[in-house]
Amino acid sequence: MLDNYATRVARTLDERLDIDLETRGQLPLFPPRRERLQPLTDLRQGLIEVLALRHCDLLHLIAERNSSLGKVMAPSQQLVYEVRFLDRLRSCRNRLYSSQDSDPELLAQVNAIYTVKQRELPRTLWNALYASDEMELNFSRGDPPLPLEADSGVPPAIAALEQLASATELLSRPRWQPPELLTHIEDPYEMLNRDRFGSHWLKSLLFLTETLNATADVLERREQRYPLCPQQRPTPDAKILLNVFTKFYAGEVQPYLARVHRDGERWRRLHDKLIHDLPATTAMRDYWEQVLSEQNPESVWRRYVDARDRHTHAWQTVLRRCGLMPGS
Repeated sequence: MLDNYATRVARTLDERLDIDLETRGQLPLFPPRRERLQPLTDLRQGLIEVLALRHCDLLHLIAERNSSLGKVMAPSQQLVYEVRFLDRLRSCRNRLYSSQDSDPELLAQVNAIYTVKQRELPRTLWNALYASDEMELNFSRGDPPLPLEADSGVPPAIAALEQLASATELLSRPRWQPPELLTHIEDPYEMLNRDRFGSHWLKSLLFLTETLNATADVLERREQRYPLCPQQRPTPDAKILLNVFTKFYAGEVQPYLARVHRDGERWRRLHDKLIHDLPATTAMRDYWEQVLSEQNPESVWRRYVDARDRHTHAWQTVLRRCGLMPGS
């Protein structure tokens, strides 16, 4: 569809078309997991086990964490563990503070562990999102672009990310409770795995950028070589070009572009908030700057926006000179 549109514009204007939709090399590699993972303090040994046995009803959780399966927990399950652990530890801490018979040494130990866990909660949330395999799949370079036809609703991957992002509300609520999300935490991960909107969207962004720039090149070169409407009146070729614009751009490309932009902006803004609210790793911040930053003029996102605006301006210039602008 994109190639057909650009080809028809070039043919009508008798201009060469320089377009290459082989875009694999234009998208930076998503950082490997080790560069996305935030380190957490390991409190599984020694003191905390004694503490759990004696006072804080944490034995079952710690036993799960120390099991062979617990040591290789997926990021989603690590989030469940850490939130439940912190919730129970907080309850234990409150009981100790309210009791007149509390051992000061024990209270100091509980406070020390609580401080570490509370401080590292943002890192835990970060890891649950960005150290997961499902998130990596949504930044793959190997998937095809978004299909030409799609449901009008919110893509499942965006709905899934919104669910997971809601867990960050824990950071702004002093008296939070473990969110309902924890009881079905794998559901949004499964949606991210199955839909993979992000990787399809990035490929669409690259294809659109290439097509819009190539078409703008054609329109601009023709105006520089010999204006389509030298007398500023519609010529036969100008009317043919308007038909191409109406049928193939307004009728096919523009609706696709609008959907890619609308859904992609929602996806991008979700990530933008998470990247800035959570302790992103250096590698992820660098990736964000290269791919989805609004501030970096060389990012994939900004190059798409610039191509869209350039393409719009090129068409407006030609149609205005020919007296064919809608409403003129």
